[in-house]
Amino acid sequence: MGFGLKYLQKRKDKFLYRRRIPSDITHLYGKEFYYKQLPCSVHASDAEITLAWSEVNSNFESILNTSRTTFSTEVEEEKIKREALKYLRFHKLEAGVLKEIAKIYTSTPWEAHPTAFSVLEDRYSKQQEYDYDNAGTPFDDFEVTHPESYQEKVAHKAWELAISNVGKVKPKRLLSECWDIYNLHREAGSYDKNTREGRRVYASWERLLSYIDGDCLIEDTDTIYEAIDKMISDRKKEVSPASIERDWIVISAVLNKVIKVERLNLKFQKPIIKQHNKKERPVFNQTDQIEIVTDIVSGKYQTNRGVLMLLALQGGLINSELQRLKTENVRLNTNIPHIIITSKVKEKYRKRTVPITVGVSWLRRAFEELADGSGYAMGREFATAKDSTISKRIVLSLDKYRRRDKKNYSCYSLRHCYKANAIAHNAPERYRYIAGWVNKEAVISDTYALDAMTQEEVLGGVQEVSKIVNKHLVPLDSIRLIKAEVE
Repeated sequence: MGFGLKYLQKRKDKFLYRRRIPSDITHLYGKEFYYKQLPCSVHASDAEITLAWSEVNSNFESILNTSRTTFSTEVEEEKIKREALKYLRFHKLEAGVLKEIAKIYTSTPWEAHPTAFSVLEDRYSKQQEYDYDNAGTPFDDFEVTHPESYQEKVAHKAWELAISNVGKVKPKRLLSECWDIYNLHREAGSYDKNTREGRRVYASWERLLSYIDGDCLIEDTDTIYEAIDKMISDRKKEVSPASIERDWIVISAVLNKVIKVERLNLKFQKPIIKQHNKKERPVFNQTDQIEIVTDIVSGKYQTNRGVLMLLALQGGLINSELQRLKTENVRLNTNIPHIIITSKVKEKYRKRTVPITVGVSWLRRAFEELADGSGYAMGREFATAKDSTISKRIVLSLDKYRRRDKKNYSCYSLRHCYKANAIAHNAPERYRYIAGWVNKEAVISDTYALDAMTQEEVLGGVQEVSKIVNKHLVPLDSIRLIKAEVE
C-alpha cells in the first residue's frame, strides 16, 4: 500500500515523503533533501495514503515554484549577503572599505577594484550591447529577459556592502543554524547525534524544521509560530501531550539559547498545549521494599536489573544516569561508599554524590561482575541499550507485584519510594540533593564544587540523611546482606 507513489519511503508505521531539492535552489535551503511525514499510518487505506501523498507533493511543488520566484525573500537576501561577505574577504576587502572611492561620481565597481568586480563589468557590457540592438523596442527590459545569475547577485551585493556606511556587517541567523549554535554553547555539553540521547533530542528540533518551508530567519516569528502550531496540531493525533511538552522543551531551549548568544530582542511564548494528568507513580510499601531488597541480594534478579532497582530505591537514580555511569565514579571501597553522577545530566542539580547505605557488599560484587573493560560501570551492553528496553525489563521483574496489586509499578515507582520514605521518616530537605531534585535551599552543589562533595566531612552529612530516608532498609546491610556475601 502506497509503495507505487513517488518519493515515498516506509519508516516503521509511517510514510516519509523524501525528495531531492533541485540544484538551482539548493543554496536557498542549505540541504539536499526535503522531508515530510504523511499524516497517516501505513495501515491506512490506499485512498487515504494517496490523498495524503497528493497534499504533501502538491505543497512541495508549490514550494518549488515559490522558491524560484519570491521564495522567502529575506532568507535569499541573507544568504546572498553572506556569500557577498565571503566574496569580499576572498578579495581582501570588507564592508565600507570602498565608500570613499564611491563618492567619486565617475567611479564604477570595476574601476574601484578590477579583479573583484569584473563580472559586473561583463554584465554592463552585455546590457549596453542589448540596449543598442533593441533600441526603440517597447516594453523590452534587459533585467527581465536577462535576470542576474547567482554569481552576479553576489558580486552586486558585495559592491553594495563595500561602499556602504554600515560598518561591520553581522549576519542574521537562519533557523536551520540554530541547533549548531545551541549545541556549541550548551552548559551541560554538546549533544552527539550518534548517541541515543542525542538522536532523541535532535529529533524534536528536526521535527520543527520539517514544518518550515525551506528556511527562515529566527526573527521571522510569524513563520515559526505557524510551524509550531501546525506541528502541535499534527502531533496531537499521534502522541500524548507529555510528548509534545518534551518537544517544546527542546525547541524553546534552542531558540532561547540563540537569542541569548546573539543578543536578540526576541521572546518566544509557550504555545497552548492541552493539559494532561501526570501518570500516577504508585509506590511500594515498606514491607514490599524490604522484600525487594532481600530478593535482589539473594540473586532472584539479573545483576544489572538488581543494581538499577537497588540504587533507584535508596538514592533515586534513573536509567540514563546508570547508563552513563563510569567505573571510576563508583567508589564503594571508601570509608563512606558513594557514587558520583556527572556525565551529561539533564540539569546542573543532577550532578551530585549519592551515598550508598543499603546493600554495599552486594553492590561491590555486582559492579565487579558487570565490569567488561568498557569504562562503563554497568557494562557496554547496558550503556547502549534503549531506555524503553531497560524499563520493560524492570517492569517484568516487578510483575508479581503488578498482578497482585493491579498497579503499574515501574522503575520510577522505586525512585518515588525514595521520596515517600523521606517524607515518612521526616528527613531533612537535603534528601532532594541525593536524588537530584531541584530545590534551591537543598542544592549543595551550588555552594560547593563537586569535588568538595567527595570530602569525608561533607559526604558524612549527606550519608546521615540517606540513613534517615532508608532507615527501614539499612538494618538489612548488617543482617541479611552479610549472609548473602558469605554465600
